[in-house]
Amino acid sequence: MLTTNFLKSRTSTREYKDEKLDETITKKVFDLVDEESKKLGKENLDFIFNTDGKKVYDALNGIAGYKGVMIKAPAYIAVDAKNNDPITIVKAAYGVEELITHLNKIGLGTCWITVSEVDEKIKQSAFDYEKGDINILLSVGYPANPEVREHKYDDRIATEELVFFGDFDTPATDEELKQRGLNNIFDYAKFAPSTNNAQPWRFLIVGDEIQLYIENYKGYINLIDAGIMMYYIDELSRAYAMPIGFDINPKINSTEKYTYIGKTKM
Repeated sequence: MLTTNFLKSRTSTREYKDEKLDETITKKVFDLVDEESKKLGKENLDFIFNTDGKKVYDALNGIAGYKGVMIKAPAYIAVDAKNNDPITIVKAAYGVEELITHLNKIGLGTCWITVSEVDEKIKQSAFDYEKGDINILLSVGYPANPEVREHKYDDRIATEELVFFGDFDTPATDEELKQRGLNNIFDYAKFAPSTNNAQPWRFLIVGDEIQLYIENYKGYINLIDAGIMMYYIDELSRAYAMPIGFDINPKINSTEKYTYIGKTKM
């Protein structure tokens, strides 16, 4: 499947078969998780794969979930952040979204689960870790209904409301983006998931830079939103033979309407 089609049809799995992952799949997931941990730096992030889905579900049911409802799955992947550096959280979200791509390729469904309000001792009981803090959790399993559903354009804000030239008073036009070879990238990037589908990302094109901001920053949940978007931009850039990659350097200031997260060069 082309990257663009995959990103456009990417949806969460909220119902799973009541079936444990087989040994072959389990080993592949362990390898993928270990590879992602090494790639992002185990000194800052640890990816924990727990195949005891009942233990995790029982510990978190009623206090965590997708829009408040805990997702029951045969397995879960948690990200244990070793520090509170915003860069760490952005990278963690990027890494999880990358994992989702690999898991999809081996037939597994996933869903992001909110655990920000869960007491640390409860999370430790579910994942047996001692240090750090789990703010990202992913359910994993065989989808009960593997049917692919496409997002619709009418649930996404217009590209000119996301992308600006020079300053935030100058919306980008489709013609200007076409001239720079960026129109397709942003047209598909808008399908990236975000907390409560708030779509908080804003892009400022200055010279040969694409700068990523968050509008009305609300804390670490938006750092996760930013990491997911960075992954989408990177994957779409590769699909259109424009590999780029982000320099992540968040400037957190709650008094500003737009919070700078990072930049990349075209």
